[in-house]
Amino acid sequence: MTRNKHDFYPTPYSIVDAVVGVLQREMQWKDEKLWECCAGDMRFVNAMSDLGDVVATDIKTNQNFFWYKEALAPVVVTNPPFNCIREFIDHAFAIGVQKMALVCPERLWACARGYSQFQRHKPSYWYQMSWREDYLGKGGKPDRALALAVWNTPNAEDCKYRILDKPVKQGDIEHEIHRRDTRQEQDQVRVVSVSNR
Repeated sequence: MTRNKHDFYPTPYSIVDAVVGVLQREMQWKDEKLWECCAGDMRFVNAMSDLGDVVATDIKTNQNFFWYKEALAPVVVTNPPFNCIREFIDHAFAIGVQKMALVCPERLWACARGYSQFQRHKPSYWYQMSWREDYLGKGGKPDRALALAVWNTPNAEDCKYRILDKPVKQGDIEHEIHRRDTRQEQDQVRVVSVSNR
């Protein structure tokens, strides 16, 4: 399969909603000056208006993130191209980014190069997404598990691991069925543990 130019794959709305939700509720980011440096079709930009002022740039408009020598804002929120994500992280902190939230492949740190970078730029939080999206439009079961890395500083002392559930929107039947089945399984586990005492 041929990859899209500039590794451009629009972020599914479920992921945009989940990321913005984490930043609002859990990180309590508010009144920030944000840079969406891989703005693409502006999905993140439009969703982040409650977080603060957003500067949007994109390689498609001849604004290549790697050309910048200084950050346009101290906070970056984006879904960067995965084919250069490690370089992206290093460059962001080298040009002065102080906080960052990135959609990442789940196995970003699962190699020697990844481990080395994790030691240099440990995120404050690693949110494993509990669902998968068909980014590549192949149909069928999506094959890529994703995560959200959040840095409240360029190198945190500790990284907290969390599971991020898919945001529910009215009409999201597949997710509602999953939640119902999960609740039923949890109820069965509770009943089993009570009856085994």
